[in-house]
Amino acid sequence: MFQDEHHCSFSFKNKMVDAAMIAQHFEATIKDHPKMKPREIQRRCASEMHVSVTTGCCSRAKKTVKEKMAGNYKEEFGML
Repeated sequence: MFQDEHHCSFSFKNKMVDAAMIAQHFEATIKDHPKMKPREIQRRCASEMHVSVTTGCCSRAKKTVKEKMAGNYKEEFGML
């Protein structure tokens, strides 16, 4: 018999979500708001992506985006 209602609990754990994925997903946001705290990134991951991540993972994602931004400036200056 088919039951359309589900009573399964939601899981907010996903091992595939790492700092690189968070950096890719929130790259524009972090570029626009470079002083955003890791706790805010963690909150946005929970609300937008429906996963729970650690603040350390969010810190690494923020660091990755900042390093990428700094690398872009070096490459552009090198072209001059």
